[in-house]
Amino acid sequence: MPRIAGVNLVAVLVAAVVVYFVGFLWYGLLFSSMWMAGHGYTEAMFEGNSPLWMAAGFIIPVVLCFGLAWHMKQKGITRTDTAIMYGVWLSLLIGVPLMAYNFVYSPGHSLDVFLIDASHTVVSIIAACAVIALIDRN
Repeated sequence: MPRIAGVNLVAVLVAAVVVYFVGFLWYGLLFSSMWMAGHGYTEAMFEGNSPLWMAAGFIIPVVLCFGLAWHMKQKGITRTDTAIMYGVWLSLLIGVPLMAYNFVYSPGHSLDVFLIDASHTVVSIIAACAVIALIDRN
């Protein structure tokens, strides 16, 4: 498997696809209306947006998953159960607090948006860590 800095690139790409799919579920199917209403967005605001923004958005989970894989490698995390717990702690102690900035400092203070974004972050990080451990068993 190809590696950069000891990180399995196949594991990173598969985990990034999983994270991107979680985003599709969260923001495209499950919570789209609630998230848009919480921000005050309308469908018309998205008309004419280039689909390249969605493609460019794939870079975010790739970088996230590379970082997770690198940290997991540094910690020697290879078991799936350990990776899941690592994802739980990283998401709750780093991811969710980062999401809280938008909740605290945006004028709307939308609890709905915060809960949607925070839960997306938690599920994404846990899923990514699990996938990386499943694929990169060395």
